Amino acid sequence: MDEEGRLKIALRRYAAIAGLVDAEIPPGGQAAVLRELAAEHGRHPDTLWRWARRFRQGGLDGLKPPLHRADAGTLKALAPAILSEAVRLREEEPRRSTATLIALLERLHPDWRGKISRPTLDRHLRRLGKTRRRLAHPTRPLRRFAKAARNDLWVADFCLPQLCFQQGTEQHRAILLAIIDHKTRFLPASAFIPTRQAVFVEDLLRRAIAHCGLPRGFHVDNGAELVGSLVTGGCTHLGIRHIRAAVGEPESRGVVERFFRSVQDSFVPEMAAKAMIPTLEELNRYWEAWVEFYHGRPHAGLEGKSPRQAWDEDPAPLRHLDPVTVDGAFLIREQRKVNKTALVTWEGRAYLCSDALVGERIEIRFHPARQETVQIWKDGRFLQVAPLYLPPENVPHQPKAPAGPTPRESLLDLLERDRQQALVGQLARLPPAGLPAPGPHFTEAMAAAIIEHALGRNLEGRELQWLAESWQHSGGWQADITDRAVTAYRNRFGPGRHLAYYLEFIADAHLKARQGEGPARV
Repeated sequence: MDEEGRLKIALRRYAAIAGLVDAEIPPGGQAAVLRELAAEHGRHPDTLWRWARRFRQGGLDGLKPPLHRADAGTLKALAPAILSEAVRLREEEPRRSTATLIALLERLHPDWRGKISRPTLDRHLRRLGKTRRRLAHPTRPLRRFAKAARNDLWVADFCLPQLCFQQGTEQHRAILLAIIDHKTRFLPASAFIPTRQAVFVEDLLRRAIAHCGLPRGFHVDNGAELVGSLVTGGCTHLGIRHIRAAVGEPESRGVVERFFRSVQDSFVPEMAAKAMIPTLEELNRYWEAWVEFYHGRPHAGLEGKSPRQAWDEDPAPLRHLDPVTVDGAFLIREQRKVNKTALVTWEGRAYLCSDALVGERIEIRFHPARQETVQIWKDGRFLQVAPLYLPPENVPHQPKAPAGPTPRESLLDLLERDRQQALVGQLARLPPAGLPAPGPHFTEAMAAAIIEHALGRNLEGRELQWLAESWQHSGGWQADITDRAVTAYRNRFGPGRHLAYYLEFIADAHLKARQGEGPARV
């Protein structure tokens, strides 16, 4: 700084303390004057008092800043050869500390012993950019980028604000999970969750897809919850590119990190001002209200537009899928073999399959949070829904009777055959009224009507429940297969059989039909 610049600074400082050094101040009044001058000029009272003392001692020269040395930053206390050797050793192995460098230099050059100051060497290495951090992570040019349209890229991450929620008598740290659209800064979905688990990530991603359609890319950090098989498998089956951030490159997630800074600056102070510990439901209710405020506020990165306005004005079409397809994508898939008791096991739990699948190698599809049932697939075809099997307790052992000679003919068989022939003739003369026509919108009520017509009576409450459970475990029925199965069983055994036999025969018919049809749509 030249002399003219130093004089200008001294004059500004004198103007700030003129009321303290020129005026006659009564004893005990200096403190009040100092406070007034500090408030007027935006300075600390101690700073003004120090300037006044310098002015009384040296006049206007005492208020001038000190002269900068012309040789500032050059080597004086350290020989150039020492610094060059230290730079060479640091570049060979960037993880070497300054203490290690000094020990190496003193052993390689005994005459340098005691001549190397650690703070001095640290300062010059920092000036030359030879710090351990910079050498381990060399700087590279960073450029801003923006996607061309909405839903081109979603970025997701966790945030740990200074917030807690109440659960019973305990308090827990709140965790924010947010998914943000890179182009419009719009939030397809976000929520506070109790723990960092993959099921919460999957649930939030499904909600985002249902609300805003399918994204083309999903960019996440390397946390286990974001890169596990539940999330990556769902993205793969939905055609979403799952992108993992490179280790040590947080800049790639700058969009969501900048949003989290807005959360820390705006939402967190307002929650702290409420002076309450909310429940998780209350915290999410306040959060949803703040998100609406954020969506309507002008954004500096959107040329003054709000995220809601940028999202609505984007002409890119949204790609929506039906909820069944989306739910089916987020299932874990495992290969299993049905054992001789028609059971498949997974993590200590057994699931009951159809007897026709004994010995078959099948694929089970399940959700970690829903363990009551699993889906049974084979060669890309859905077969059935297998329920959780609970073995019966305290079942007495029944000794097996010795096998005897089997008669070739029985009176009951002959009577049953005659009765079946008579029933076939009677049914041929009945009008087909009352039966539902096979069609694509087959319902449980239509299936119940077919069975009631075959039994000749209405189904009762408990029987309707059995029918609903069989319908669910089979993954739904088809009208034509159900009608043929009921007719075949009635012609063979008559209508007097228990409803459970009819339901089992219908389920087996659907299973056999699915095993013979082409690949089903996932």
